[in-house]
Amino acid sequence: MKVKLQGEPEDLIRRCEDCEHCIFEDILSPQQRMIKVLDRKVPDNHAHRITIEQICGRYYDGVCPMKYAAMRAFCDDRTAMQMGVVKNFVWDLGKTYKKKVDFEQAILNWTKVQDLGRNRQESYAQRYEEIWNRGIREVAIGGKNKKKQIFTADHIYEMIMARPHTYDNLLSLLDALITEHKERDAV
Repeated sequence: MKVKLQGEPEDLIRRCEDCEHCIFEDILSPQQRMIKVLDRKVPDNHAHRITIEQICGRYYDGVCPMKYAAMRAFCDDRTAMQMGVVKNFVWDLGKTYKKKVDFEQAILNWTKVQDLGRNRQESYAQRYEEIWNRGIREVAIGGKNKKKQIFTADHIYEMIMARPHTYDNLLSLLDALITEHKERDAV
């Protein structure tokens, strides 16, 4: 597949003209953004298109070579989704600090172990894992049982950032939903 994007001589995939920001420009290396990666087969364990659409920017439903590169670069949906959740964190940190916050600075804050109000040491990344794991469901797809995440990046972010009391109640509710899912044999 030969693709020429905006006449870039170095054949580096860049964000769409209409997008002000692209999370994939922050998290993909230049090698992962070279046009030639589009010739590669999508690996068996990859970020699925629905996950990529959820974490994408303004024109999430449009055709974009960057999305195709991301499908070939990530190892799984969990990692891709967390990067999308951190994208929301970047925007919130920018509002809090009243200045632009880059992705690397946000990751440092995201993984920083601290008291988030529940009288225990934890990070937003650890909360992400708690929520991610509670959102996984087994579903039958094409006659095979597969795991599927039922939450979007925005849902996960909102849950992670909840106040301590709300967060604890949320975990209890999610555990109850898991139990009910299993009781219904909802595969």
